Amino acid sequence: MPLLPRFVVLFDGGCPLCRRTVRVLRRLDWFGRLSFEDVTDDAVRARIAPGLTREAALAEMWVVDAAGVRTPGFDGYLALSSGLPILWIPRWIGLIPPVTWLGRRIYRAVAARRARQGGCSDEVCAPGSVRPL
Repeated sequence: MPLLPRFVVLFDGGCPLCRRTVRVLRRLDWFGRLSFEDVTDDAVRARIAPGLTREAALAEMWVVDAAGVRTPGFDGYLALSSGLPILWIPRWIGLIPPVTWLGRRIYRAVAARRARQGGCSDEVCAPGSVRPL
């Protein structure tokens, strides 16, 4: 069993903020433990996360571990951080109950207000800059 787990990150390829997040995660993935898939592709979603609806998939990022366990949103970040050594300390902080509660609330607020396709460029993208779809 490998020391660091592997994960597939399902993200909204039509969201500039999501694509920027993927770029950051790729830079932090020093040991190649993460792979990324655009959840807007129905075939990809059916292969990696059977039964995950398009609506649920687009509502938040999903992280799928090697056993096929799916974890959404802030908890997904906590899960994938176990495969990224640079995020181990933030992971432990994020696991503290009040921080977890606050992290989930903030994640849901940002995800609900993010813009999709055409709302902003990949270089300059702020949640809430354009009404979400």
